[in-house]
Amino acid sequence: MFSINRMGCSCRHDGSFVLDRPRGYDGYLMLFVKTRADFVIGGRLIRFEPNTFIIYNRNTPQYYKACEDEYVNDWIQFDCSENLAASVGVRYDEPVYIGESIDVSQYFKLIADCYFRTGNMRTAGYLIKALTAEVFAEGHNPEDCSIAHYRELLDLRRRIYSAPSKEWCIGVMASELNISEPYLHLLYKKAFGTTCNQDVINSRIEQAQHYLSYSEKTIEEVAYACGYSNTVHFSRQFKQLTGLTPSQWRKSAAMV
Repeated sequence: MFSINRMGCSCRHDGSFVLDRPRGYDGYLMLFVKTRADFVIGGRLIRFEPNTFIIYNRNTPQYYKACEDEYVNDWIQFDCSENLAASVGVRYDEPVYIGESIDVSQYFKLIADCYFRTGNMRTAGYLIKALTAEVFAEGHNPEDCSIAHYRELLDLRRRIYSAPSKEWCIGVMASELNISEPYLHLLYKKAFGTTCNQDVINSRIEQAQHYLSYSEKTIEEVAYACGYSNTVHFSRQFKQLTGLTPSQWRKSAAMV
């Protein structure tokens, strides 16, 4: 379970900018540094090049400052109950140079949309996890990166989870990647261990769980908001994935 305390995208500071937190932060701090900057990591001064990514662990001292006329970054202060080091291989307090291999800023924009506009922390948490998995997979999971159209598949999966109510058509998705539908199914399964169709369903049920837990929408309204035109079909898929009916889920969430 993820929670976001604060975040910002493309935050700009002048050349006098310095951040100094000797005791760090109670949660995690994720930074994507877009300009050259000086960081102190493990007692050593390190100059970050533009497009460098880092996640500070809880209570790790944080010191960084501008080294040119301007400092720009994306940032998220977040917490989660999941062990990210074990699940997606996060290496805390270690800078990772991204360059242009991953569109990190787009991830931050999607997460910000969840945080500021919809309040959907489930999808925001998924995006944080997807981003960290992609960053820390770089150079460490060559088998994944060697999958044909891997970057396009990652982008497709990111878009599915950011807009689960959209009518996702396999034919259109395959056309976007300029591949056949059977080949899309094969590549998607190889990359993510699930089918494209199942991921669409998973994204919708995650969205539904959020609405049932944190909104006053009726079951019919939740179904429609998650891309279903049939409440019976929605309830059937919801129970298949969660073991509970939508009503039972809402009741159990209210008891927590």
